[in-house]
Amino acid sequence: MYEFLDKTLLKWLTNPNVLSQKTSNIIYYAILIIAALGISYLVLVISKKLFKRWGKKLADRTSNTFDDELYNNNFFTKLSLLIPLSCCDKLIKQISSHYSINLGFFNAVINALYVIALLLLIFTLLDVWNFRYKSKNFESGRSITNIVQAIKIVLIIICSIIVLSLLFNVQTSRILTAIGASSAVLMLVFKDTILGFVAGIQLAFNKMVLVGDWIAMPSHGADGIVIDISLITVKIQNWNKTVTTIPTYSMISEPVTNYRYMRESGTRMITRSVYIDASTVKFCDNELMERLKKVDYIKKYLDDKAIEISSYNSDNHTDTSVVINGRRQTNLGIFRAYIFNYLKNSPYIDQNSDLLVRQKQSTNYGIPLEVYAYTSTSSFIPYEGIQSDLFDHIFASIEYFDLKIFQSPAGKDMLHP
Repeated sequence: MYEFLDKTLLKWLTNPNVLSQKTSNIIYYAILIIAALGISYLVLVISKKLFKRWGKKLADRTSNTFDDELYNNNFFTKLSLLIPLSCCDKLIKQISSHYSINLGFFNAVINALYVIALLLLIFTLLDVWNFRYKSKNFESGRSITNIVQAIKIVLIIICSIIVLSLLFNVQTSRILTAIGASSAVLMLVFKDTILGFVAGIQLAFNKMVLVGDWIAMPSHGADGIVIDISLITVKIQNWNKTVTTIPTYSMISEPVTNYRYMRESGTRMITRSVYIDASTVKFCDNELMERLKKVDYIKKYLDDKAIEISSYNSDNHTDTSVVINGRRQTNLGIFRAYIFNYLKNSPYIDQNSDLLVRQKQSTNYGIPLEVYAYTSTSSFIPYEGIQSDLFDHIFASIEYFDLKIFQSPAGKDMLHP
């Protein structure tokens, strides 16, 4: 081929009537290099089509999903880049040796492209690994996205050093020395990346926050589900469908409430109070006691309590003609027992968790009666339904015990009859 070009193209270019010797040689070598690049481009087009077709056949033939993911991430297309680079490298070296010209810069560019092509292949493998890991650990919410991104950054830095060394014929040690000298500036520029990388490792290995967790960070106005954890940011989809982006290192340095363990337990806590009008609290008379004995949930309680109180008063020779002497039952105490037994018999309350109905410090709004219990589900909508049904029953049944809920007076309460 070179003999044919020498006899035709070079002979015509070296004609004194056309161009000077120096100019003709430059044009001739430029044509040869352009021809080499053109041939390499044709090889690139052909190899891309062939590798894409072979990759598709491989993905269709096998039952393994790994090659399917390689095909979907264009691994075979990127692999085909090595063929034209090899072809171009060989042509450039042949031109250089045949004509004894120095084409070291082109060789350096091709070697740099080799490094970049290999980097793209490694990136594709990392993306496939990340995708497969997410698919297998979807329910657990584990994510290695931040680790993959950190590996990519390290590889980019290494690749950049190698490419600069090849293009400018500089030793890598000198480049590393320059980077070391500018490390203070680099740490300032990549501060968030470095902090995010460290925080991401802690999040991943300690399982502090996983994709799918419900977390709350009031300092950032975030309250919702974690949808992505990357090297620099964590994305949270709030309940109003907005997305809050928080720096990854903030998950380590600031308070985070994670409701994952509540979900895993299958229970959710109820801590809510009703305020009793203090003026309605009283000792139970015979009429009220007879009425309350008909209530199934406290019938046994009242009988047992009556025996206990009668025995106490008898042993202590209490004068029961005075209502405040000795021990007596109050409508508020019986109501507490009723709510407790009501919860104990509810299928929607977890009986293996703590259960308590207690009276708290009275306030100017009345006497707080707090329900402390756990529902048998942690799902948001059923939980709210169970809680609402419970307090509906409390509000409706409280007057049966001659008690009233305290509420601030409204306009109608101020009207004269």
